[in-house]
Amino acid sequence: MFFRSVFLQLQNLFCVFCISFNVNAQNQTAELVPSKRLTKGEIADVLTDHALDNRFPSKLAFSDGEDKEPIVGFVEYTFDSGVHKNMADVYMKYQPDYACFVAIDVETGAILNLTSFIKKDDPDILDNLVMRSTYPAASVFKMITAAAGLDTGEVSPTTVIPFNGKSTSLYKKQVLSHKDNKWTRRPTFKESFAKSMNPVFGQIGIFNLGAEKLNSYASKFGFGEVLKSDFNLAPSMVNLDFDNKFEIAEAASGYTTDITLSPIHAAQLAAIVANDGKMVTPYMVQSISDKQGALLYESKGVAEHKIIGVKAAKDLQALMSETTRIGSARSSFKDLSRYKIYNDMKIGGKTGSLTGYSPKGRHDWFVGFAEKDGHKVAYASLIINKEKWFVRSAYVARQFIYHYFTNRKEQQDLAKPEAAAVAKK
Repeated sequence: MFFRSVFLQLQNLFCVFCISFNVNAQNQTAELVPSKRLTKGEIADVLTDHALDNRFPSKLAFSDGEDKEPIVGFVEYTFDSGVHKNMADVYMKYQPDYACFVAIDVETGAILNLTSFIKKDDPDILDNLVMRSTYPAASVFKMITAAAGLDTGEVSPTTVIPFNGKSTSLYKKQVLSHKDNKWTRRPTFKESFAKSMNPVFGQIGIFNLGAEKLNSYASKFGFGEVLKSDFNLAPSMVNLDFDNKFEIAEAASGYTTDITLSPIHAAQLAAIVANDGKMVTPYMVQSISDKQGALLYESKGVAEHKIIGVKAAKDLQALMSETTRIGSARSSFKDLSRYKIYNDMKIGGKTGSLTGYSPKGRHDWFVGFAEKDGHKVAYASLIINKEKWFVRSAYVARQFIYHYFTNRKEQQDLAKPEAAAVAKK
């Protein structure tokens, strides 16, 4: 299944390149009038079913009225074929049971990569894993809690919230009836985020935010909302009524299977943070042309809207950077200085881990961003293993960052005038 999906996507991307080249050549000789103009909604009505089946065809058929022949559109996707091959190689090397990876351009929302991997054929999985919205969000939801706390001024990176017991546990006594003693731990909020300390986030949820603010910010970040673009995506959900205070603590720390998340939405969450609090909508179609080469559709700019303030977003970027430096992802990002490509690069993320059932196994998330020379990319890496661990999601993200920015540098070097002159000789 995986081999077939990779082959089809690479084949489609090759066809798209050829179509794009021919269209450009035709446009140079005459101005072509399109047979009709397509909207995002019309594209989504056709493309969504294909995407759910892990198919991204180079040709799509669109209705032009009941008595007319469908119009065939030749599609140019936003996907980076080089990155897709790199990610396929990573998964083939480490062989996780199931895996998803999504990458998007932070400032435009263009989807650069969609990779779905299944180690062995599974009769219960006939769809594209990347398009599912049923995975437990786990501690990735701490990003929402942190954003709400920072944006409302309820907490700051230096806020200290004491707790007793293990940082990975969440008991009522830890959050509802804390009492200082000689074993009490007093981390800053920055450290608590980096190391994903559940009791701290449980207390913030109950005593600093409450159910109303937590729900409000979850909604702002897109939970409960169908993602409508040139494809449709079922919503990530917060399936809690907050009937008691401890449910608020569970939600705020992500210590529950009742909050679900899709990989595409997860990458969008990271993009909001990296984009200084502004949301862009992910999309996968760059343009569509008819058989004469006339444009039926072309992606236009981006529509941004503010989710959190710039200061809160900058603070959250710093917290996410600490995750890779001293926190729960530090082992996957050690020794970066050995590789030149990471010089002057800003990397941040949030880990999350919880057992889920769609498919069944331990779900391991790493959701984050990387920035170099003013260019920003956001990503969501999800690994699901039944028993043994083969690779961590954070390490897969590191591999993506390396390949993406290496490929980008090579393309920039080739585009330089001196490189072009040498190539002509």
